[in-house]
Amino acid sequence: MSTEDLTLSRLVVGALETNCWILRETGSNHALVIDPGDEPDRVLDAVGDLTVVAVAVTHAHFDHVLGLAEVAGRLGAPIIGHPAEEAVWRNELTDLRTRGYFDAGTATETLLAEGRPPRPDPALPLWQGHFDQHVSDGDTIALGELRVRVLHAPGHTPGGICLAVRGQLFTGDTLFPGGPGLTGWPLSDFDTIMISVRRLLGEFPADTVVHPGHGSDTTVGRESPHVEEWQSRGW
Repeated sequence: MSTEDLTLSRLVVGALETNCWILRETGSNHALVIDPGDEPDRVLDAVGDLTVVAVAVTHAHFDHVLGLAEVAGRLGAPIIGHPAEEAVWRNELTDLRTRGYFDAGTATETLLAEGRPPRPDPALPLWQGHFDQHVSDGDTIALGELRVRVLHAPGHTPGGICLAVRGQLFTGDTLFPGGPGLTGWPLSDFDTIMISVRRLLGEFPADTVVHPGHGSDTTVGRESPHVEEWQSRGW
């Protein structure tokens, strides 16, 4: 997918069909991988001979990080994210030890019924839960001449981040078509995510394309009129 001066590649990976993105400036070899949630061989094949400057994690729920260690390790690229997400990953591992599988939220029951409990692939290395580089609100990630802006967007998790670049907004599980990400997990909070969502929809132009962590793209203008509906329904 090309958006004038950007080239975006999307891969849908893992049991929860997570959107993994490879972002670069058109004509440049410097790339950023966002949320390699699973199927690292597919991600690496898509990277090809690009120079991956970093692997960014929007948040540390299992479906966004199961391919992280393999992808970053084989590319020799630093893993970057907000420091508060290290606690989220510890909670994910506690769930895995306690239940024998990860908590996949509303999808858990279906996955169990299908005989597909969400577990890590034993053949792949598991992320150790530490970022090589911490980022916070207002930081930028340099991809050659391209600058990707980091926005701290807590609520779905305490250290969730979104990434903004040239009319594109990668929102992880903070904002989807039809509302904010779910807040039923430990360390999540609905009122907090609504503050983050209001900020995103208020700060960016209506034609900004929103790329969520799962499912289809939307735009700021398409979602903005519905904020009060989401606030009233409570999810």
